[in-house]
Amino acid sequence: MERRRASRLDKVEPPATIAAGERARQLSRQGRDIIDLGQSSPHHVTPEHIIEAGVKALRDGMTNIESPRGLPEFREAMAEKLARHNGLDINPGGDVLVTPGSKQGLYYSVNAFIGEGDEVLLIEPTWVSFRQQVQLSQGIPVAVPLSEEEEYAITYEGLRRYITPRTKAMVINNPNNPTGRVYTLTELEAVARLATENNLLVICDETYEYFIYGSNKHHTLAALPGMWERTLTSYTFTKSYSMAGWRLGCIVGPEALLEPLVQIHEHTASFVSPFIQMAGIAAVTGPQDHIEDWRAECAGLATAVVDMLNAVDGVHCPLPQGATFVFPRFSMERTSVELAGLLVESQGVVITPGIGFGESGEGHVRIALMRSPAERVREGVERIATALETL
Repeated sequence: MERRRASRLDKVEPPATIAAGERARQLSRQGRDIIDLGQSSPHHVTPEHIIEAGVKALRDGMTNIESPRGLPEFREAMAEKLARHNGLDINPGGDVLVTPGSKQGLYYSVNAFIGEGDEVLLIEPTWVSFRQQVQLSQGIPVAVPLSEEEEYAITYEGLRRYITPRTKAMVINNPNNPTGRVYTLTELEAVARLATENNLLVICDETYEYFIYGSNKHHTLAALPGMWERTLTSYTFTKSYSMAGWRLGCIVGPEALLEPLVQIHEHTASFVSPFIQMAGIAAVTGPQDHIEDWRAECAGLATAVVDMLNAVDGVHCPLPQGATFVFPRFSMERTSVELAGLLVESQGVVITPGIGFGESGEGHVRIALMRSPAERVREGVERIATALETL
């Protein structure tokens, strides 16, 4: 007998980034020479001191049940990091929830506050899972499309026109995935003004906080006046410490906002493995030199890739201000899905279709700069340029 799935899943689509990565693995297993420029997880191995901290914790017997909120030592380490890097003075006892990856924490944040018919503003283009997470919570995702011609700038007036009596929250990704835009203090003040005037919850994803280029500066939204009490901020160990497979992240916010997230966490993942948290402590308290090395490599690759792509007729690729990708626009009678399919089949290069980041992402593709070693990234972009020149 056929069993019908829950209707709330009907609009949920697979993440474009995961689909791209799975296709890369399939073709690679078939013996194809595949260059993966799709997913954003770094190709680097987790730094040795982090691995050793996790292994030591395993050998010390840290393999059992732990507090849902996380190890006190981990929360203390995060509090010190946030004070040092983000300008946040938090209570580690109640203002941090450790989660099995940042994606899980973001889902908790949406699910804890959004219900049927609630509207959530998504500043687009935006990360592939935000829309789906709102839909899984039976909320209504409302796209706030930013203009490439205006350098994806946020304005108060541009946000305000999407507010309705049903608007309950807003999601912002800074630096932005996929555009690489780093929002200025003035832009974040516009977000803060809108949120304060309309009593909105703001979910802020700061995954790429360490990947900032040139004179651009990262500002933590929750540190702005009036924003701490209405903001949940997501942090991850995936990009800066290459810990994608460890599944470690956290949500930071006032204890009162975190309580409903804890309720969901207690009945789902329950807790994050303590040996993984010990590795996370080593990550934020240990040597940080590799971050600058990776950031510098990404900045150099971004410049090289942008130059290569802008030399192709019909392609426009702005230089990203942050994050770990470029987001070129192409002019041709193909959708971004069709172009991505053509490139993987004919050139063996995996990229992510722009439509996965919202309607305003159509006509673009996202090219990840850290998923493969630098020389393979350059080779992959050469293959892309060759294909585009013949279309």
